[in-house]
Amino acid sequence: MSEGAPNHHGTAIAVGEAGILIRGSARSGKSSLAFAALRRAELLGVPAFLVADDQVLLDRVGERVRARAPASIRGLIEVSGVGILPEPTVDEVVLTLLVDLAEPAAIERLPASGSATLLGLTLRRVVLPARQAPFGADILQGIAMRPNAAALTKS
Repeated sequence: MSEGAPNHHGTAIAVGEAGILIRGSARSGKSSLAFAALRRAELLGVPAFLVADDQVLLDRVGERVRARAPASIRGLIEVSGVGILPEPTVDEVVLTLLVDLAEPAAIERLPASGSATLLGLTLRRVVLPARQAPFGADILQGIAMRPNAAALTKS
């Protein structure tokens, strides 16, 4: 991946074997969700690292999408009301999950699709409520601990 890879607004983390890209509008809680998910993983003994906060370089390599941080912000995460903090990081991660943050009223109870396309590839996708980091972190931890679990289907 080159430093010239497309730069996307979001936050990327690695939790266990899961590479997660969190997307959402400004102040929707992307960094807070990532920070909470990293702390929960730490408490559970699951390896977890920041990849990039605020700006994520994405690159397609074969049938995978990889994420990494621009060099200028590698290892840093912004926590609203606290400031910019250092965070253990990995250089890159293969994305396995897209998380879109949305207003709670806009979230479908049983979405028709649990996937989205990114750089021409289909990835698993979930929509979580904006600005609800503790709830979202619990969901992400559950998904990361069971990456191959089949998604529930509507009856």
